[in-house]
Amino acid sequence: MIGELSALLKRLLGAKIDLKIVHNRDVGFVKVDQIQFEQVIINLAVNARDAMKEGGTLTIQTSPYKNVEPKFLRGDTMPPGEYILIEVADTGSGISESHLNRIFDPFFSTKEKGRGTGLGLSTVYGIVNQTGGFISVESEMGIGTKFSIYFPMVAEKEVAETKAKEAKKENKVIDITGTGTILLVEDEDAVRMFSSRALRDKGYRVIEAVNGEAALEFIRKDSEQIDLVITDVVMPKMDGPTLMENIKIHRPNMKVIFISGYTEDNFRESLANNDKVHFLSKPFNLKELAYKVKEVLG
Repeated sequence: MIGELSALLKRLLGAKIDLKIVHNRDVGFVKVDQIQFEQVIINLAVNARDAMKEGGTLTIQTSPYKNVEPKFLRGDTMPPGEYILIEVADTGSGISESHLNRIFDPFFSTKEKGRGTGLGLSTVYGIVNQTGGFISVESEMGIGTKFSIYFPMVAEKEVAETKAKEAKKENKVIDITGTGTILLVEDEDAVRMFSSRALRDKGYRVIEAVNGEAALEFIRKDSEQIDLVITDVVMPKMDGPTLMENIKIHRPNMKVIFISGYTEDNFRESLANNDKVHFLSKPFNLKELAYKVKEVLG
């Protein structure tokens, strides 16, 4: 899965940052949702990129890890056992000691206002935790940062049993695939790349825009090809509601889904006309996003 992500990661990191992926041949199986796993790696890669403004190296390394005795990690105790260790290390600016204990807290961000919700690392922590895994971080100012993720190793027998169970469930799974063209407007690279990749996997054509101005350019050029707009609420220069008002000039009946870390009630109260507005709270997973898109497109 990491190998398949490498092309996307290189595009995300840019020309000034080298990507090194080092795999240990003895790495076994882990049990984790593929899209959520990708979300973890993408979020960590975006953080690493932002910490290496002048360039550097991002190294992702996998290896087996045997924990002999209980290990204390970020308030959690990792029990003895066999794990797969994934290390994501950068050569960036580092994280200060005062921030190190807060980086996984929801809405904590060191970025300027309007640049990021502070949900990236809390989402990473939540996914790793619910998978039964553990995460730790080491950092030194001016040297770099390393995140270490420990996923429990799954025996091959359990893998075979799980595959058999999943095969039986396939006929009962609700279809969340679809067709149509979606304009995705999101200034946070990790959220945009995760969402666009997930929607394309479900059959949709996705046009990506990094801000409201770019989105309006697409709308002005050829609004008829777009079936749905998904936009962040808080963005620099032009926020989501302002973008929606501009879109309505060209396409009065355009369907719009807002995504935000704010609560839905608070957001709706800020809109003059919210009858036709759809909302999805951050952080969200692939199924929640796909269900909402299918629900809105009908």
